[in-house]
Amino acid sequence: MDARSILALSLGFNVVLALLIAMAVTENYMLTRKVSDLTNELKALKESLNITQTQLEYYRSISRQIEADDGLGILLASSTVNVVAVRIVESSYGASYEGVVLKVRVDLRAGRGDIYVNTNPRIGIDLQSSVRTAVDVAGRLVNVNVSRYDYVVYVIGEREVDVVDGPSAGLAITLAIISALEGKQLPSDVYMTGTINLDGSVGQVGGVLAKALAAAEHGAKLFLVPPGQSKDIVWEVREERTFIFTVRYLVPRQVDIESYLKGRGYSNVKVVEVSSVDQALKLVYGS
Repeated sequence: MDARSILALSLGFNVVLALLIAMAVTENYMLTRKVSDLTNELKALKESLNITQTQLEYYRSISRQIEADDGLGILLASSTVNVVAVRIVESSYGASYEGVVLKVRVDLRAGRGDIYVNTNPRIGIDLQSSVRTAVDVAGRLVNVNVSRYDYVVYVIGEREVDVVDGPSAGLAITLAIISALEGKQLPSDVYMTGTINLDGSVGQVGGVLAKALAAAEHGAKLFLVPPGQSKDIVWEVREERTFIFTVRYLVPRQVDIESYLKGRGYSNVKVVEVSSVDQALKLVYGS
């Protein structure tokens, strides 16, 4: 092989190597951006979590009073609802959500419109403002003077956990309060997520797919979500092999949540968007 052939071969090899390096750098940049985005999201969620944890002292200060029924009025009605929240899980690719199923029991007691929240076991969740909004909305929808009752909310979990999206329980708690006011019980296979606004509309939340998976694992047949959130994004790990190394990166893919659940073996779960409390009530009670 003459010098010209060797030079051409060397040049070709260098060009290929440069292209491979460029591809690796590009993919690494994409992965770095994703990790950076997730890190920023994690930072924001941790700030929210810190606020939630400061409220635990308030909950603890009243929990003994609630458990002992000290100073509380006569129990008039009670209703239980399934709530799905999320907690943060960190991995080598950054932060992600994991669904957490909780049960919330709302007791109506003779009182003057006070709200109490108790958790068992310790659950870092901010519900105080959501419950107040839920009480106001429920009272208006069923035409009841809400100041006649005290509202004792028990949040029951399988283990101690810090969740990051207490407001997303607003829709569920509103339905539980309405059910208690009307002497009804919510079906045990109904799960839901969504914030609640004073006009009775349902607001969007995060981690819907993670919540849907958790609900499906616990036997959900109907999962109510805010408008526009019956689809979500999953991040899939892709690999590209080169002569020298393997590049791993994350690729986003939009999925229909109901179809995604079917692909995971949960074929009986119906995912329905709801824009208001009225619409949710009709789906749950069929009227």
